[in-house]
Amino acid sequence: MYLLIDAGNSRLKWLFGEHLPGMIETLSYSSDWRLRLYRSWHLLPQPDAVVLSNVKDREIETAIEALAAKLWQKAITTIITPKRTNTTLTVAYDEPQTLGSDRYLAMLGGRTLSHDPLCVIGCGTALTVDVVDGEGVHLGGVILPGIRLAENALLNHTRKLVPMRWTANLLGTDTASCIGAGIHHALPGGVAHIIEELQAGNGRRFERFAYGGDAQILFGKRPAYRIEPDLVFTGMLAYLGAAPENR
Repeated sequence: MYLLIDAGNSRLKWLFGEHLPGMIETLSYSSDWRLRLYRSWHLLPQPDAVVLSNVKDREIETAIEALAAKLWQKAITTIITPKRTNTTLTVAYDEPQTLGSDRYLAMLGGRTLSHDPLCVIGCGTALTVDVVDGEGVHLGGVILPGIRLAENALLNHTRKLVPMRWTANLLGTDTASCIGAGIHHALPGGVAHIIEELQAGNGRRFERFAYGGDAQILFGKRPAYRIEPDLVFTGMLAYLGAAPENR
């Protein structure tokens, strides 16, 4: 049994098990998060391996290392993005270790779901798009502000605006719903434009997988997109079964 941990910018998620679907737990980074994590983990059986994807900071990794050592006398495996993972995925970055491990794992997870050209769209603090061709070659990516970063940019730089309110309509009818409508449609619209240009340039359709906390909000009612909330964990399980190559 594995303890798989996804330390994102806004929250910590983990899966205890060896397959999906499974029970995924979530913890926000409040002042007492270490105590709450201990209370969540101290009754777990000893895992065979503790595997971490961390895009937040070294403090998170240090705390998890200490807790795994205290509870199970286990060292953790922290995933650092490799250039190649067998023949499954080749990362575009010249310095692959600078690519967030969550984006790498999402691509790896996407490759387990489809060997057609694909895009994985991460919907968290930032909105990320990564593109992989049918041969498993990462063509590159895009990073945009996520929902709350986009809202904060407006609120912090414009007077008299109010926090957004979501609307199902294309247009808002007051300031709050206008902000919500603008963000709700602009972010998926930008992603769709990128994918449409890719498809036009390549003559191929790209599968679209959306993951992360805001995936359902942004893409849940858009039938071209497949919501895969556990895509990073799917990638972790694939990583454990594959042999990364750093050459």
